[in-house]
Formats: sequence, C-alpha cells, structure tokens
Amino acid sequence: MRSFHPPDDIHEIARVLSPEPVRAIAELRKGNNSRIFQVDTRAGRYALKKYPATDNRNRLEAEVGALRFFERNGVDRTPRIVAVSPELRYALFTWIDGDPVDAVTDTDVAQFAAFQIALDAAVDARARLEIGEASEACLSGLRIMSHIERRYAKLEAVKHDVPEFASFFDDVLVPSLRRFEAQARDAYRRLGLDFTAEIAPECRTLIPSDLGAHNALRGADGKLYFLDFEYFGWDDPVTSIANFVMHPGMQLSEPQRESYQQALLRHFRRNVEADRLPALMPLYALRWCAIILGELLPERWQHRMQSNPDMGSWDQVRREQIDKARTLISRVNPCTAG
Repeated sequence: MRSFHPPDDIHEIARVLSPEPVRAIAELRKGNNSRIFQVDTRAGRYALKKYPATDNRNRLEAEVGALRFFERNGVDRTPRIVAVSPELRYALFTWIDGDPVDAVTDTDVAQFAAFQIALDAAVDARARLEIGEASEACLSGLRIMSHIERRYAKLEAVKHDVPEFASFFDDVLVPSLRRFEAQARDAYRRLGLDFTAEIAPECRTLIPSDLGAHNALRGADGKLYFLDFEYFGWDDPVTSIANFVMHPGMQLSEPQRESYQQALLRHFRRNVEADRLPALMPLYALRWCAIILGELLPERWQHRMQSNPDMGSWDQVRREQIDKARTLISRVNPCTAG
C-alpha cells in the first residue's frame, strides 16, 4: 500500500477516537471507495476508516453492525471496533498485520468458504432483528432483474461515450439479459418455484457480499484475515456463491470455483440452492458486468476520484472495464462476447 500525508482534520479525528495519544498517521490508498489511515500510538497501531458521504447505503452502519455481530459470536480473523463517529462517518478499528493475497491457493479458497459457513452458523436472533439486507440483495429472480435493468438504464445513457461500447451493449448485453431471463424463468417453472417471489427469511444467510482476495490479508501464520464489510447483510446463499466465483478481482481456476461452490452447496440445503444456482448464474454474471461497467458513468468516476485521485486515465479505465465485462460474459456464453 502507498502511504500519503493525511489532511489536518484527520489528526484531530484520530486524536478524539484513539484510546491512546497519536504519534503518527499515514493514509493508505487501498480502496476506491472509503479511505484508510494507519494510526500509530505508543500502545499499538489502529486503522481509521473514512466512509463516503455520497452513497445511498450507510456503509459505516453496515460494517459496524457486521463487526459487532462477529465479536458477539466469536467469528475471528476480522478487525474489532475501537471507536465510532457516525456523524463524521469515521470508525477506528484494531490493526491487522498481513500481506496482500496476490495469488489465491486452494487452501485459501477453503478458508473463504469456511468463513462464509461460519457466518451462517453464527446467525442469532439479534442478527435477524438488527442487521439489514446486504447491498443489492438478490432475494428473488425479479430482484436480480431489477438490479441489472437499473444499471443498464444508466449505461444506455452513456453508451456512445466510448466508441466500442455501444455495439457491445446493444448486441451482447441487452439480448443476453432477455435470453438469460427467459432461461431462468423456465428453469424456475420446472422446479415449481416462483421467479418473482423472495426467498423466505429462514432460507437467507448473512454474507459479506464482497468476499475475496482484495478484502483479505495473509497473516504471518499463513491464515487469511478478512476485511471490509460495508456491503454486509442478509441475502440468498446463492448470491454468496455467485459473487465469489464470478468476482472479476480474482483469478480463480475452474477447480477452485467448483471447490467453493460445492463447499457452500453442501452446507446450504434449504431452498434447492443446487438447482437454483445454475438457473441464476448467467443473470449474476450480467449483474457483475453491469457493476464493472459502472466506471463508464461520470458520477461514478467522480466518486472514485474523491476517494483516490490517482486512479489514472478515465479512457484507459473505461476500456479496461469493457474488456473485463467481455471476459466475464464469455464464461457463461462464449458465443456472445465478441
């Protein structure tokens, strides 16, 4: 991680939230959304996180709620809360030493799966009362369609801003959505399920929603430690599988994807997950494509630049995102990605 000199107000916020006198602060450019600061004191090191103001979702509330749930139920290898300032959108956490997970091993995949299963096993009555839905929860086929269509509408408005995108949007993304929806609805009918109905609360689970190598560190003990729970909440177990195996930020082999998928399917046997997963997976892929392509939106780029001014050329980033979307859709329908 690169470190930068923090603005003056960060020193005051760190001083107020830290349980010990602050000796040094450095900003770490880790993510594209929130900002992370390393806070050093005589007693130890902490992580200070600033959450974005321009977001419909209360990321601080979601993450703090997740970490309180973890601590209450003994879910380890995550940060602990030290102090929170909701009004200023800051939280101070315990520091976790570790290295970036540059290459995901088979053992790592097993640890990611075990972590998701541990979250489900830890569900208690308080969690059902206090924790809300995951970000863009996909609790029905109709919900998934709604998420995709909402993102498609924004992308259509800018499809001519990048020359190569208009044809990809019109000739690949739009027809793929109609085809995949028809296939999913047909599969649900064969299963005797309602594509539009949300799964029952007892069939849902708690998911990080953004679980992956980009939000993990490898500790000195070789184990993975898990970070960043801004999107945490209730969702369909199938979403946890799809989000992990489809995540564009990880280079997983097909055996690794299958390993994670099978580990979770063995655990979740509540609502024909093994049958619903293949029916919905192409739609999840399109949802991820739409998320990736969000960088084509001017307002999204502005949000990224506020968190990290060193993102680079917007033209370059947009072309890279289009290439990522092409690669992702080719995994579920090779004939349409060109």
